[in-house]
Amino acid sequence: MPKNEALQPAGISAFWKPILFMLVFTGLLFLCGNARSLFSPAYSFLAYGILGSLAGLVTARFFQRNKQPSFASMGLSWEKKTLFRFVLGSLIGVVIFAIILFVLLQFSELTIRYQPQSSPADYMFLYLPILPLALMEEIGFRSYPQQKLYQAYGPWISQLVIAVAFGLYHVLNGWSLLSSFAGPFVWAFVFGLAAIWSRGIAVPTGIHFTLNMLQTITGMKGSKGAVWILDYPPGTNPVLLERTDKIGLMIQVAVLITALLATYWYVRKKRERSIK
Repeated sequence: MPKNEALQPAGISAFWKPILFMLVFTGLLFLCGNARSLFSPAYSFLAYGILGSLAGLVTARFFQRNKQPSFASMGLSWEKKTLFRFVLGSLIGVVIFAIILFVLLQFSELTIRYQPQSSPADYMFLYLPILPLALMEEIGFRSYPQQKLYQAYGPWISQLVIAVAFGLYHVLNGWSLLSSFAGPFVWAFVFGLAAIWSRGIAVPTGIHFTLNMLQTITGMKGSKGAVWILDYPPGTNPVLLERTDKIGLMIQVAVLITALLATYWYVRKKRERSIK
């Protein structure tokens, strides 16, 4: 985003262009999904992530006119601090996941045990796609769309619009309405604030990638690729299983509230700095 963070005049194009960007990106992803069938199953998701990331960059280039807005203003330029910001985002993701895992183990019947299911070579093909898959979504939602809406309408509108779009995007990908808005919709506020605060996608990509990686490693996305298994002891009372579902929902609500409070704090601090 430009150094001058004052809100730009909000014409109708400031709203529909980010929406159109996300629609074009989603359409190109559909084509990428068909193209991945050309690759062997071991490489299909990696190919999809790489092609999807390229589709995001192509969409960004399509929305440029005379190289404006610049890739830097979209948060897509590579800078000296880009790698540092990605690592920072990864560390934030580790902290968030550690807190969530602690709450689950402390207040539910879930236990965790070391139980690798595959060889290290098999893990590689499961883990490699996670980064490009996270990157393509951050390009598609937290680059031009998030930054454009932020410049025109401020953080609250940009956060809400992108979160709704991110939830609907997952519905189109086959998720249920409940899971899309109890999961991706909530996390969009986390990723979005990271993008606004850092003026780029490196930090949110780091958070996104790390959360997905750690969920895979602990079996939260299925047994494939799991090194540790998060599961119930045999014979656990079904009533306690239902309680765990409620705890999971409460965690998502807590994440949403925390993200909203963090956004409020960011807005307040930014306003205080502008007054000084």
